[in-house]
Amino acid sequence: MLLVVAVVFVLQNRGDTTITFVFLEWTSPLWFTLALVLVVGMAIGWALRRRKP
Repeated sequence: MLLVVAVVFVLQNRGDTTITFVFLEWTSPLWFTLALVLVVGMAIGWALRRRKP
């Protein structure tokens, strides 16, 4: 079921998006950008959770 949702998500978000951060600018597919933000957010959450006693 999750695989079907992921495939539908990718197929609906195939368009390119331009990301601008300070002086950097790059273009990538929207699905890749969203997946990257999800992974970075999960990594930050994991790192902050491990710091608490």
